[in-house]
Amino acid sequence: MYSTGELPKDPQQVLQQPRTSVNFHALDADVLFKSSDGVIFRIHRKNLEVHATGFPLSGLNPNGEILSLTEDALTLENLFSYIYPQRYPDINVMSFEDLSKLAEAAEKYKCFSVMHICKLRIIPLVTDPPN
Repeated sequence: MYSTGELPKDPQQVLQQPRTSVNFHALDADVLFKSSDGVIFRIHRKNLEVHATGFPLSGLNPNGEILSLTEDALTLENLFSYIYPQRYPDINVMSFEDLSKLAEAAEKYKCFSVMHICKLRIIPLVTDPPN
């Protein structure tokens, strides 16, 4: 990364720098994920082991290896919000598309609390669609 006031001579270098999640960037995190749109998430393994058992953690090198995921940053941001003790995202204001992506990720990574919350929100939307 660059120090304050120091800019790269090649603008492509700026574009190639990985972005890091604003909410999930703990320096003591031991698992690094990269979203499909290039955002890095620093997550604690213990939280994943307890709340989302479907992540492929076995054999993952804890020394900075980055595991690329197929989900976009918004979906992962929402999903990871449920594995930490914090206020959860308001699913009532999520678009149906974002809610569907979250539900799919929760199913894929076995995040059962998120699966249940998504189900509670999706069922009314598909059985009684808004006018």
